[in-house]
Amino acid sequence: MAFLRAFDNVNISKMNSGDSAYIKNDIELQFSDNNHYLKLNPCYNVALFTLLKDDVTKGNVFPALRNNELHFYYKGGCLFKFVNGAFYRDSKYKGYSAGVEGLTSYEKSKKQNENKFTNKKGEITERQFLDKLYCHTYNPNLKSKTVVLDIEVNLKGNIGWGKKCDLVLLNTETDEIMFVEGKVYSDDRVRSAVGYIPRVIEQVNIYTQAIAEQRQTIIEQYAEYIRIVNELFNTHYKSPRKLIEPAKLLVYKTGGGIAENVRYTIETINKKLGDSSVMWVKDEEPTLDEIWNALSGEICR
Repeated sequence: MAFLRAFDNVNISKMNSGDSAYIKNDIELQFSDNNHYLKLNPCYNVALFTLLKDDVTKGNVFPALRNNELHFYYKGGCLFKFVNGAFYRDSKYKGYSAGVEGLTSYEKSKKQNENKFTNKKGEITERQFLDKLYCHTYNPNLKSKTVVLDIEVNLKGNIGWGKKCDLVLLNTETDEIMFVEGKVYSDDRVRSAVGYIPRVIEQVNIYTQAIAEQRQTIIEQYAEYIRIVNELFNTHYKSPRKLIEPAKLLVYKTGGGIAENVRYTIETINKKLGDSSVMWVKDEEPTLDEIWNALSGEICR
């Protein structure tokens, strides 16, 4: 299966269908539950899309196109997805319902997402670090030359099937795109003792190979992606002209633990992936433009 990004007019029409009388902030959305997923009653489609679109333009929710599906992400996980004319939500989120009393069904769903992706110590996770970067793409009041174009990207080629790269960045001045994998340093795929090879090296190299396999297809599909999101969310992005290679690595909260191991981990990953393909972040979180500038010094195709 090839890498595809599409969302046809039938789906766009159905997503905007339903009873406009339900378009209000305190609406109680009606779902059916089959124990695996929640399915929204279609008469509420336009009501939910209106709520989601408002959060998208505020920078709170991030939309991501798939192959004729539209996924909406919040605080690290998929909040709702629109598939075959209907909105769905994973019913597993019901297990993360602390603090949802008195909330509307929509706000309850958001709170469940937030609960799921905050770890047991209450510390911010990798997904929530990355979530902070999404707000610039569709919020007209936030200015950044670099924006997040896509997230959780499965390239669906012959290489690395099922593996998902965290980010695709778009430079709106140069019309270039870049794939970036995000991690926190404490992830055992990054942090390594002396003598061991960090597993994240293989992960990023697989993304690099998968990108190279479908290079032109990726550029073409993201041109279609941009055309659709421009229509749906009133943006004016231009089609990408170039793809920066190889895939990159962004590591948050670098350090902690035995100093010798930290030094060894950084040196080993930098050597295997290249200094210009890795950005190490300690405490202060970088902007999107800082991330782009640190990681863009490679080959454009």
